[in-house]
Amino acid sequence: MKVVDTNVIIHGRGLEEKALITLGVERELKTEGSKISRLALNIETVQPSKTSLNKVNQKADQICSQASKVDQSLVALAIDREKVLMTDDKELQNLAYHMNVEVEGFLDRPSKRKISWKMKCPSCGKQTDKKCESCGVTPVRKRDQYSSV
Repeated sequence: MKVVDTNVIIHGRGLEEKALITLGVERELKTEGSKISRLALNIETVQPSKTSLNKVNQKADQICSQASKVDQSLVALAIDREKVLMTDDKELQNLAYHMNVEVEGFLDRPSKRKISWKMKCPSCGKQTDKKCESCGVTPVRKRDQYSSV
């Protein structure tokens, strides 16, 4: 059993066992084709615990992740159920690595890097989450650290 993201269901590849999704993934399935794929596969919809969701949200904020709330819920569910997360979404893979969740790709190989980001002023380089007090410039996301997984 694996936790899977929306694209796994849409593409319908690489999934030969029961899968877990969150309600958010179910809501992302908008086309008739994706809804039929969801029904054809052995999928259970489960919500993650608030504790795991809070931990993932905090880590996402800490590393300036751009993973969506739905993606964050998938990482939390993988933590709760101690399951592999199947996705080709590199931003989601990165967040999962930071949370020590095992990742598997379905069309591509998963990334082998774990990256942390910081919000910095592009003019003066000052780390800031809002408009730079020195320059008045809106911060941009810059890579802070990366390592092999």
